[in-house]
Amino acid sequence: MMKQGKVCVMLFLLVALGMAQVAGAQGAAEVRKQTEASLRVTGAIHIATDGVVEQVVLDTPEKLPAGIADFVTRNVMTWQFEPTVVDGEPRRAMTLVSALLVGKLVGDGKMQVSIRAADFSDGKAVPQDEQITGRVMTPPRYPMGPAQSGAQGTAYLLVRIKRDGTVDDVATEQVNLRIVSNEAQMAQYRKRFADAAMEAARKWKFVPPTAGEQANQPYWLARVPVDFAFQNAQRYGKWEVYIPGPHTRPAWATDEDAPGFSPDALAEGGIHLAGEKRGPKLLTPLDGA
Repeated sequence: MMKQGKVCVMLFLLVALGMAQVAGAQGAAEVRKQTEASLRVTGAIHIATDGVVEQVVLDTPEKLPAGIADFVTRNVMTWQFEPTVVDGEPRRAMTLVSALLVGKLVGDGKMQVSIRAADFSDGKAVPQDEQITGRVMTPPRYPMGPAQSGAQGTAYLLVRIKRDGTVDDVATEQVNLRIVSNEAQMAQYRKRFADAAMEAARKWKFVPPTAGEQANQPYWLARVPVDFAFQNAQRYGKWEVYIPGPHTRPAWATDEDAPGFSPDALAEGGIHLAGEKRGPKLLTPLDGA
């Protein structure tokens, strides 16, 4: 818990919820209890030869709400990673991190802030010919019903890609909404966003990796967050109120995710290879040992 962080998040929640469109007051009141505020923080982690964290360097910490940079740094410094071994020798390592912070009301006017998820896949460190990149990725159309209601949200897709770069199958793992309504209406919004995103994804074409360990796979799984918003970009360092959706996983996705991973820790606008093994392995909980 963090007193200064609690105050910042609580004020933002109260203002945002007061402005949120509501349909069905009684049902919406119950939904409000599920409301969370999220903040994505990115940076770099320097790891010692024994797997302990030596240094945390956050991106533009001055853009973060007061107290957040210290909160994240204190938590990350308690993390323990599996040591990086090269040619049988332990080595220092550096990895990029994208961490999802969540603030949630816990009563008595207080807000609990925690690190919900973290992603350590360092796309910049992977050669271009070892990555999956997009060739044709026409964005989905904004569904008419949610657009007319002012509903916004993010659909987190899991896409199975064939060797020729076309899409073999696609599923929606989660849909987070940025609107407060009754349960039935929000379920409809989630379905409309998921259907629109998957309809577009089935026509996408990718450039598979041509080198490295991934080049000879029979297929690839990639995660693609699709954001439905009336603004082009989310502002880094700003809290965002949302209602988290249920997490599901298709039967054809058999690989286990890394500890501490959640789809909504991924930044919008990217293609993230699922099951990537090159990032460091976290051994301790996200909230510290």
